[in-house]
Amino acid sequence: MKSQLKDFIHAHVKHPSEEEIAEILHNFEERRYAKGEFFKEAHTIAREIGFVTSGSAKSVVVKDNGEERMGRLLPTGFFLFDLISVRQNEKTPIAITFREPSTVLVAPYPAINALLETNLTLNIMVREYTADRTVEMGKWLMLFAMGTAKERYQFILENNPNLLDKLPLRMIASMIGITPTQLSRIRSQKE
Repeated sequence: MKSQLKDFIHAHVKHPSEEEIAEILHNFEERRYAKGEFFKEAHTIAREIGFVTSGSAKSVVVKDNGEERMGRLLPTGFFLFDLISVRQNEKTPIAITFREPSTVLVAPYPAINALLETNLTLNIMVREYTADRTVEMGKWLMLFAMGTAKERYQFILENNPNLLDKLPLRMIASMIGITPTQLSRIRSQKE
């Protein structure tokens, strides 16, 4: 399973050092999670990061009343982490839970953070991954601010073609900021 992370590094870093890749991989261990199991519970401090090698997870924001607001789907090939929590060492309402049985490479955040001080390959990989996610988030925020609910729905489907198979409609509605009833109307207009 570490071969998938190694392939990911090669895809995001030009001419990575094999020694540095080995150093990165050394910090990760494989874990298996059941559907519904938490990688990080809401209102806790994150201590680990993960890389999904099979299956998928979701990140949600859990309100004080227990209501979940969908954050995003985290498929195979995505990293699992609560950046606010690990950077600020504080509790957040973000939870990361598995949508299906999944396998994840997991590393303690302090070890990865220390490695960032000396490992150029890891720095480049983190920079590229963060840039990709930031662009994706920026496009989403612009669409959320300026687009219609129908346009947001279309954007999500285009960027996550299997989403309807993986998430209940109420979560998709939450992702685009509308009610399930409004989503049903949008979907009926498409058909």
